Amino acid sequence: MDATLPLATLVFLTPWAALVGLAFLVPLVALAARARAGSRVRSSLGLGHPGSARMLARVAGLAVLAALVAATAAQPSIRTTDRTPVRADAELYLTFDVTRSMLAAARPGAVVRFERARTIGLRVHRALRDVPTGVATLTNRMMPLLFPTGDERSVEAVLRHSLKIMQPQPTFLTAPRASQLGTLTLAADRSYFNPEARTRVLVVLSDLDTDFFSLDGTLTLLRRHRIEPFLVRVAKPGERIFDRNGQPERYTSVSTVSVSQLRSAGWHAYEESQPDKLISDIRSYLGAGAMRPSGVVESQRNLAPLLALLALLTAIALTVPSLHAGLTARSA
Repeated sequence: MDATLPLATLVFLTPWAALVGLAFLVPLVALAARARAGSRVRSSLGLGHPGSARMLARVAGLAVLAALVAATAAQPSIRTTDRTPVRADAELYLTFDVTRSMLAAARPGAVVRFERARTIGLRVHRALRDVPTGVATLTNRMMPLLFPTGDERSVEAVLRHSLKIMQPQPTFLTAPRASQLGTLTLAADRSYFNPEARTRVLVVLSDLDTDFFSLDGTLTLLRRHRIEPFLVRVAKPGERIFDRNGQPERYTSVSTVSVSQLRSAGWHAYEESQPDKLISDIRSYLGAGAMRPSGVVESQRNLAPLLALLALLTAIALTVPSLHAGLTARSA
């Protein structure tokens, strides 16, 4: 994929605040008045006039300081628009099981399934960042948190900050388990994907502790709507849910469907130790396709702190000679 260079523009967040620079007209006028008065006194006493270099340096220094203060107040920023191409014909969903069983771990303090799933999701997204990506949760219903977008920052923000266990809550439970992989068919029944996306990938990260569902029926319905599911089992034998005191709760880790059963039924299924194969298989399934610019504002860098530092250094440079002259006169 050939990426185009980001488009950077200079913007001012508070342009009217630059008028504060007009306040420096007062010391400039005072400096000019003082120089004129000094010139008259020297003329009346018949004294020679000093060179104008020092005066010009002071005027220039004040002018630079005024410009820096005005620019700092206006808050100039570099706004970068990322026009990296993304697929126009393909979309991908990262779907996370957020039921309580995803809190299981090998021991107290170990990384829980949910965090391991998040890590895999981030890895998939970064490897396939040229594919518009959405984020969804799964309990006994599937809920989108973010519809597919080419904005990398939005996807990473949702993955890092919006995913929570049991959020949103499952609907009223009529079965012993809160997780139902059969509800993946909601991605087909509802407008989760853009109609223009002919190639649709559904990545599901779950411990597979799900109620019974029809492997053949679910897969057939998804594929009928051009949705190809890739399931990742995020679970290890013997994992338990531990409370704050490190004591195991009553939950026992049980996967009601295995990776081998899924594969036998025609699903793409993986263990959590196979992220590289997962990414490779998704990339192979996606193939090549038409590209379009993402047109997403990637970043905004405020230059005001740098200008404020330069203004401070300029003020010090203007003040030090006067202080030195004053101390020299006192010592004399």
